[in-house]
Amino acid sequence: MTRDMTGKTVAITGASRGIGAAAARAFAAAGANLVLIARDGDAIAGLAGEIGPRALAVPCDVTRYWEMEAALIAGAKPLAVWTC
Repeated sequence: MTRDMTGKTVAITGASRGIGAAAARAFAAAGANLVLIARDGDAIAGLAGEIGPRALAVPCDVTRYWEMEAALIAGAKPLAVWTC
C-alpha cells in the first residue's frame, strides 16, 4: 500500500546512499517534497537531480545543531514553489 504524500515535506538525513537514498526515492514516488541531508554534497545533488524539482539537496553534518537548523529552515522556505 502506498500512502499519498503530496504536499508533505520529508527531511531525510543520510540521504546520500543506502537506506537514506532508498527512502528518498520511495517518498518521492509517493509525491513528497524532499530535503535531502548528508555530508556528501555531490551525492545528494545527484540524487536531487534524479528525483527532480521537488528535492532540495542540503549538505550538512547532523552532529552540528546549527547546520541541521539551517538545513530545515532552507527546506521550509521554498514549499510554495515545490508544490505541484
